[in-house]
Amino acid sequence: MRKKITYIAIALLFSGFLKAQEKTEMVTDRPDQTESASVVPLRGFQLETGFSFERYDSYTNNTSYNSTLLRYGLFERVELRMGLEYLGVSQSFDGMDFDENGFGPISVGAKFFLREEADGLPQLAFLTTLSIPKTGAEVFENKNLGADFRLNGEYTLNEAMSFGANLGVQWSGVEGDDSAVGIYTAVIGMNLSEKIGAFAELYGFLPSEGKNDHRWDGGLTYAVNEDIQLDFSTGVGLSKVSPDFFISLGLSIRMP
Repeated sequence: MRKKITYIAIALLFSGFLKAQEKTEMVTDRPDQTESASVVPLRGFQLETGFSFERYDSYTNNTSYNSTLLRYGLFERVELRMGLEYLGVSQSFDGMDFDENGFGPISVGAKFFLREEADGLPQLAFLTTLSIPKTGAEVFENKNLGADFRLNGEYTLNEAMSFGANLGVQWSGVEGDDSAVGIYTAVIGMNLSEKIGAFAELYGFLPSEGKNDHRWDGGLTYAVNEDIQLDFSTGVGLSKVSPDFFISLGLSIRMP
């Protein structure tokens, strides 16, 4: 009887170990601008970081030397998020150069999983992000609380393709600017192989005051293994107020 109990206990422990080793596919929120409708699994931790460069004209360049997003699965349907950036801006006009570097505002937030894809309806999640006042370098800081709210959707088109979209609104928190800016994104994702993915995306910003900013981008992802992903993306602006072009390189790591 004692041996039988021992065998049962070992079997239960072993099955629990195997279950703990099972991993879902890693889903990141980069390099596209469309936030996924997935959350990090319970007690999971994910780091997503990268470099980006924007050229607006021959006089103005914006650089994000490091943009890092930390994601943690607090509950089965809720993840916590924190974002950090080290930024740079370079301007040249009438023979004078202006260069500033420093940290941007710290952002915190949460993503809430709403529903699985079923019955012809998409998978949905809701994302909230707050930009904390006076937490960055003076040239980049926002004096007031900034906010970004988005509804994220995903829909499977076939075994190799999916469609994703975001609709939302944001406030910059910049002193003297309390106007709302609408956000839209639409992306087609494709699996080119077991390790390589690609995407093409249209997105934009629709301010209540001023001109709309529409952009297009596309890129590739490469899964080094089930816990590490590399990415590359590039794009162009479609409006007069948009950057001429931009490029991004990134790395995402899922912790055991």
